[in-house]
Amino acid sequence: MYVQLGLVPTIVASSVDAAEKVLKTYDHIFANRPHHEASQHLAYGQKNLVFAKYGDYWRNIRKLCTVHLLNNQKIHSFQSMRKQQVELLIQSLKKEARDRVVVDLSANTTSLNANLTCLMVFGKKYMDEDLDKRGFKAIVQDVVHLSATPNLGDFFPFLGAIDLQGITRKLKDLSKVFDEFLEKIIDEHVNPHEHKQNKDFVDTMMDIMQSGEDKFQFDRRHIKAILFDMLIAAMDTTASSTEWNGMVYIN
Repeated sequence: MYVQLGLVPTIVASSVDAAEKVLKTYDHIFANRPHHEASQHLAYGQKNLVFAKYGDYWRNIRKLCTVHLLNNQKIHSFQSMRKQQVELLIQSLKKEARDRVVVDLSANTTSLNANLTCLMVFGKKYMDEDLDKRGFKAIVQDVVHLSATPNLGDFFPFLGAIDLQGITRKLKDLSKVFDEFLEKIIDEHVNPHEHKQNKDFVDTMMDIMQSGEDKFQFDRRHIKAILFDMLIAAMDTTASSTEWNGMVYIN
């Protein structure tokens, strides 16, 4: 079925055969990403892996992530750190069990994931107030909500500047929050205060940027766009999967 959403031509694949053609046979045609107001502001002009337009840049950035950031050796290097953080959570739960108190497992799991993500990606833990007074979870939820909200500017580009829904203003506010946070992290890696045994994701990308060996332009904007992907993907996925957990009593 063909639908015209404003100025954006849209095809609805409602059969197995049509879905196969879109997702497999002609995936190289449909893999491209259209203009997306949210990713323009939050992902530095669609420079992240999720919303980058299909082409040489997307292939290079995907290769960088799979070869240098998400390979087995890199993930395995953080095994002891992950084990330590899980043990700390278990000890905390044991203490609360002895005190016979109510435990919010969803909050504990979200906190654990935030700590693991920050340690692997940024090299150290960050408190909620380091990002914004609203905290990591609230900010991530705002990002996901605004990114999924139909924006008139995406379908009628000439209305983008008017911002009738107020979405662009909110996106710019969120972009400023993330940009300041990520800039601070990169600055801390440029002038480290201590020697680290394992290189985190920022260290790895800074090495690639400074070596000049990458096959495409790679600067701070690209690093921040990838870090944004890692942070949102890790925290939103875990938050969604643990949402069904309620308040439980540890007996």
